[in-house]
Amino acid sequence: MKLHKMKWAVVAGLFAMPFMTNAADNTGFEPIKPDALADYRLSYDEMFSIANSHVLPHRIFYYPSVGENAEWFDAVKKGNLDKVKAMVEAGQSLEVKDTKSGRGQTALGWAAFIGYEDIVKYLIDKGADLYATDDADVKNALKSAALGNSAATAKVIYAALKEKQDGKVDVNYNTFDSDGESLLMIAASNNRVDMVNYLLSIGAKIDIVSEKLQQNALTYACSRGHQQVADILIKNGAVNFKTGKPAC
Repeated sequence: MKLHKMKWAVVAGLFAMPFMTNAADNTGFEPIKPDALADYRLSYDEMFSIANSHVLPHRIFYYPSVGENAEWFDAVKKGNLDKVKAMVEAGQSLEVKDTKSGRGQTALGWAAFIGYEDIVKYLIDKGADLYATDDADVKNALKSAALGNSAATAKVIYAALKEKQDGKVDVNYNTFDSDGESLLMIAASNNRVDMVNYLLSIGAKIDIVSEKLQQNALTYACSRGHQQVADILIKNGAVNFKTGKPAC
C-alpha cells in the first residue's frame, strides 16, 4: 500500500470513533477521500502533519463540518478567506463554536491552529475574541496556535494580545492548563520545530515542569523521538530534570 493511501486509511478509521461521530444530529457524515480535498488550501501532507491519528486526533479538521454552522467552519478549515469575508459581511457571528464536528473551537481557534495567518488577521481585525476557549483545555488563541506549527500566525496573535494587555503577555503561564503544561511543552511534545524556535525567541522558559505529568519540554521531545526539537532545547540550555543532564 502506498504511503499516501496508508495515511488516509489511518485518518478514515478515525470516523468510526465516538468523538468523530454525530449521532445526535443523525447526519451520518462520511470521511472525504483525498481526491475531494482540492478545495482545501493546504496539501494533504501538510494537513496530516498538523493533525492525524497520532498527533492531536481530536483536532483533525479535513473532513466535512456538521451542524448549523457547518458552512462557516468549512470555509475556515479550508482556508477560504474570500468566503469567510463574505459570510462575515452577511452577518455571520465570529463566536459560534464548532461543537458538532470539533471540540468547541471558534473560527479564530481553528484558523490559529491550522495556521491561516491571513484569516487570523482578518478575524482579529473584525473583533474576534482572543480568549475564546474550547473544551480541550484551550483558554486563548495563542495556545491554539502553539498546538499547530505556524510561527507567523502565533506572532500575529501574540502582538494582538500584547496590544490588549498593555504589552504584557506571559508565554510561560501554565496555571490554567489542566495538566500544567506551558506553551513550549505543548509545542515540543507535538514536534512543532518552528513553534519551539518562535516561543524561545519571545521568552519561553525551558525549565518548566508539569508536576502532574512529570514532563518538561526536553523530556517530552526525548520521549517522543523528536530529536531536532531536543537539540534546539539543549542548545538553549535545557536540562533533563530527571537526570540533571543536558541530554535525552
